[in-house]
Amino acid sequence: MEVKDSLPGRLLSQYEAVRRQEHEQITALLDTLARVDDLPARQMEQVRDALFHANHPFLMVMVGPFGSGKSSIINALLGEAILDVGPIPTTDHIVILRRGADLQRARAGDVETVFHPSPLLEHLSLVDTPGLESVFRTHDEVTRRFLHRADVVLLVMIATQVLSASNLEYLQALKAYGKRVIVVVNQVDLLDEAERDQVRDFVLEQSRLHLGMDSPVWLVSARDAFAAQQESPRDEILWDASGFADIEAYIRETLGDIERLRQKLETPVQICQNVTKDALGRVQEQQAALDAHRKTLDNIEAQIEQGRREQRQTVDDGLAEIGHAWDEAAARGSEAIGEMFQFSRGVGLFFSGLGEIVGLGRLVRRFSGRTRAESAFERHKVRETFQRVPELVDKLGPRLEGRDLQDIDDLVDYTRGAVQKLPPNLSGKIVGKVQTPLRYERSFLRNVRSRLDDLLREAQRFEIAHLDRTLRNTLIILALWEILTVCVVLAAAAGGFSNTVPDAGGLLVVLAIGLAAGLLGLAMIPLRGWFLRRNFERRVRGFRDEYVGALRRACDELVAHGVQLRRDATAPFTRLVIAQTEALEVLRRDLSDHQQALVAIQRGLAEMDTGKRRAIPLEESVQDV
Repeated sequence: MEVKDSLPGRLLSQYEAVRRQEHEQITALLDTLARVDDLPARQMEQVRDALFHANHPFLMVMVGPFGSGKSSIINALLGEAILDVGPIPTTDHIVILRRGADLQRARAGDVETVFHPSPLLEHLSLVDTPGLESVFRTHDEVTRRFLHRADVVLLVMIATQVLSASNLEYLQALKAYGKRVIVVVNQVDLLDEAERDQVRDFVLEQSRLHLGMDSPVWLVSARDAFAAQQESPRDEILWDASGFADIEAYIRETLGDIERLRQKLETPVQICQNVTKDALGRVQEQQAALDAHRKTLDNIEAQIEQGRREQRQTVDDGLAEIGHAWDEAAARGSEAIGEMFQFSRGVGLFFSGLGEIVGLGRLVRRFSGRTRAESAFERHKVRETFQRVPELVDKLGPRLEGRDLQDIDDLVDYTRGAVQKLPPNLSGKIVGKVQTPLRYERSFLRNVRSRLDDLLREAQRFEIAHLDRTLRNTLIILALWEILTVCVVLAAAAGGFSNTVPDAGGLLVVLAIGLAAGLLGLAMIPLRGWFLRRNFERRVRGFRDEYVGALRRACDELVAHGVQLRRDATAPFTRLVIAQTEALEVLRRDLSDHQQALVAIQRGLAEMDTGKRRAIPLEESVQDV
């Protein structure tokens, strides 16, 4: 905007500062609004208009029903029949009257620009709009699309129809636009003085009710004003009587430097506030609609978590059963060891020890094919119990896999139903397809199976070999002990009675000592068996823990894989809902920030140059570019 040097520098500085702030804020707002789904294109266009509004002339827009005299009022202000008037709708598009050296007309789309040399147009541009509620419905839409550009709105109505419901509706609609409204009642020359006062009071009351403020009310007669303009010089008495002196005074005085510039800057803010409010409402509606899908997301997550818990329980139950098989094998092996080292079998074990000493034991084992430990373990079915372990492992994998696949199928069906309920603006944003995975990874248990088999074989082989070796050593020691005991007893008896007559009491003592020593040797058998049983159980538990631990780690990987498959199958939906939830929340915050910034700009406008405003003579020129 270029302004003559007569304007205060402080005012220009304030104006430029606010205009730059508006420009930056509107530019940022356009970027934010572009992220709002389903925002009408006309609202984006309004904000784009607002971006350049401060560089366009001040617009006084005439609105009202067909036949209210909008065109006649403009003709009367200019003193020339520039616009057509008639009994049928004559204005089917927007007409902007601007200052020009000569009368010229140019039209682009729904907007016609008429240039006229009237001094009145130096301060503002007048806008004529198609009649609201005309017989041509498109007229109404054309007018409403242009309303957001207005700096001040003149709502024109016929004096005899101010009580109509449509006029009350117009007041309410203009309030939604947030525009400064002046009510112009035309054709008051048809009313007497009392009727004029009644009309004025009613319009003031309705403007308070529907606009929330006291709007200026001008009672005018466009016919009388136009007639006054035709006189040379102008008939000032008729001009004043027509009520047009109020309009002229408003343009000359009220729309002085500060007020006009303030209103000029307020219009873009009002446009942006209206669009931002609507956009924020849409975003909040979308957030509310998304809440239902967030609940679906929570249900999906709950189902995944429930499946994970149940799979973990299946693993725990399976491992407990496998651990119980190991414990049973340990118990049966312990019983077998106890049987091998029974005290009652001491005599037989003694002769077995003699056989080991002389080499008969090796010969017996060669022909029998089994060792004592192997035979004992066979009788107590220790090996059979160990063989149940891999069978239980074989059952665990399919149980986990079957449950995974069933859960995933159910989850996919549920999620597909949720996708079908998405609104079009969301369903079109889904990336990927909700479907059952094409491959199920089964290698987790296969990869650990060789390690498990090695542990199981090692547990059995080590214990059998260890027990046989320990048993042979024990039998040899027992045999040697008993032989040594007999020899010592015989030697003691022979040495004590070699030169004397045998003493029956001494002989009994020697025999008692020998018997005690022999029994002590036999007592070593169950004692040794007890230690071997404890050691066997400890070793088996060690192998069991290592076996179950390795299997648990593999099962945990399989369960995690199943959980991931569930998440992958539903990921297109869950990603969308999560991303949209985050995006809408960010968008809501951004729009709220824009609202606060626009309010701050309004405060800045209210503080613009609070000094006395200067009335501008019609001869002075302020050119808006």
